[in-house]
Amino acid sequence: MRLVDDYRHYHFILWKKNEMITRYDMMVLSFEFLEQDFDYILCLKFDPPLDVFKPEMNKLTKSLEAFFDNDQNTFVILTQRKEAPLYQVSSDEFIYSFSCNFHHFKKIINTYNQIELLSRNLLFELLNYIGNGNSNLYRIIVRQIPFETIELSDVIHCDVVVPHRGEISYLRNLMVFLNKFKNVDVFIGIDQLTVGQELGFRHKYPNVSFYSFKSNPVGPYVIRNWLVNQGRAKFVFFQDSDDIPCADRFERLSAFMTKRNIPLCGSHEVKMDYFNRTIQAIRYPKDVINALENGPAHALLHPSSAIERNMFYYCNRLSEDKIFANDSKFLYYCYFKLNKIENIDEFLYIRRFHPDSLTTSPITYAGSPGRMYLINRWVVDFTLVKLGVLKLEDSCLNYTGPKRKFVVKKL
Repeated sequence: MRLVDDYRHYHFILWKKNEMITRYDMMVLSFEFLEQDFDYILCLKFDPPLDVFKPEMNKLTKSLEAFFDNDQNTFVILTQRKEAPLYQVSSDEFIYSFSCNFHHFKKIINTYNQIELLSRNLLFELLNYIGNGNSNLYRIIVRQIPFETIELSDVIHCDVVVPHRGEISYLRNLMVFLNKFKNVDVFIGIDQLTVGQELGFRHKYPNVSFYSFKSNPVGPYVIRNWLVNQGRAKFVFFQDSDDIPCADRFERLSAFMTKRNIPLCGSHEVKMDYFNRTIQAIRYPKDVINALENGPAHALLHPSSAIERNMFYYCNRLSEDKIFANDSKFLYYCYFKLNKIENIDEFLYIRRFHPDSLTTSPITYAGSPGRMYLINRWVVDFTLVKLGVLKLEDSCLNYTGPKRKFVVKKL
């Protein structure tokens, strides 16, 4: 026999601050409550086996209110806490749950054809709308239930390096989110800026450094290395231009790294799948060194990570000979040089999985022959170095420079 509350279906919890909550438990999605007046909305929906649970609703709504009291422009993605994998990335539960200011929610819903929206993944549609800079919800955070409201100090000074190539709207949308952070220096490198590409929005961000790189193309690793050289902060955060940083990414990760003395650290990711229009939790091992002890694996998402500046140079920087996959090579090299590599057990990064990326391109997609050839070479040398029969400096894991010259121009 199932519990009365069947969270396989949509549960909408609506309330005004300091008043009773109203619940709508729906077998079929509808927006019958839109004409009423509430302050906040909470949507709960989970696939089996996570659907059988009884949340402490009063505690949950009060915790959410604390986020909104801090900033009404906050959108909270919710899933349930689960053990992180031990050895490699784990594609976990699909996510449907969220909470935000009711009036922001209502405004977004009213931009859609509601009949069509009823047959879609509601969270995907909301997050896509917000991620494209169409709303005032510029703060996105992710929490695993149960969670505690955490008081964090100011962001430790950090640099953010962002390579960009292709559709400029991704970069323009990213800037909506990056612009809200304090004590963060942002460096943007644009690969092959084409004639007619509109960059007028950069003038809205006078404190952000924009650079143009010209070659055929130079690739993201040349750009990342060059941008790192322009900064001075202790922590360097990587960020892909088509992805979204959570609002607490920089403060939580820098505080975690400082407290635990971790030189290289990533996080879990929320995957926005544009092929299937779903939202999914992707978790990574907490102890990356331990994971790689078990064998070379995908144990850290590079754009979700941050590294201490001096350790970045100590690990010889990212190789610059390829335009894809060199982040895996860098991680394998770091394994032999750093005593700690970890992932914080939280979701701080939202990754868009879409047709225009290197990981989905017909030539460079994950699992492509070219990518697998490189990975297999690195895995062999990784194993030989671990066994002590090959020196690290003689392996193919070592830094490799660019194959072509490039020109950089400050915009």
